[in-house]
Amino acid sequence: LAVNGGITLALVRGRGDLNLRTILIHNFGDAISNIAIIVGAVFIRMTGADWIDPLLGLGIGILVLWSSIAVFRESSHLLLEGRPHDLQVEEVARAILTVEGVQEVHDVHLWSLGGGHNALSLHARIPDMHMEECECLMEAIRQVAAKQFHIEHTTVQLERAGLPAKSGYVMPEPAKKENR
Repeated sequence: LAVNGGITLALVRGRGDLNLRTILIHNFGDAISNIAIIVGAVFIRMTGADWIDPLLGLGIGILVLWSSIAVFRESSHLLLEGRPHDLQVEEVARAILTVEGVQEVHDVHLWSLGGGHNALSLHARIPDMHMEECECLMEAIRQVAAKQFHIEHTTVQLERAGLPAKSGYVMPEPAKKENR
């Protein structure tokens, strides 16, 4: 009980981290189990009511299961590369559009890497420019993502704006439906 209680108290500070929260739940469940076993043993000894033991076991199991649901949801969200709950794709795209030289932003993808670490990938349409200018522009995009949204890993694909449709590097005009 002392070891599980001590570990639980030591881990309370790190409950924002999914791995530490999982350990916290496990140790908290063990500590509660120890307390329930002691209290249950005293109660059974005093009253002879043996039915208390399975009831306490069921209660502890439900408590641990209930507290694990949030961990399961968050870990599933991470494994499926879900969008961080505190970030909106539209808001990030609008912020990237404020970078001088960025004319359009599309294929914006945000996902959480866990532990408050987030990633971003996007395509940015820019005017024709030298490679050094492109590097500066990409760094400016990374800075906006890092400073405004705390995104640590940003991948940017630049696309040249204004290419003629015949170049083969842009999407051709969409086919139009025939009216019948």
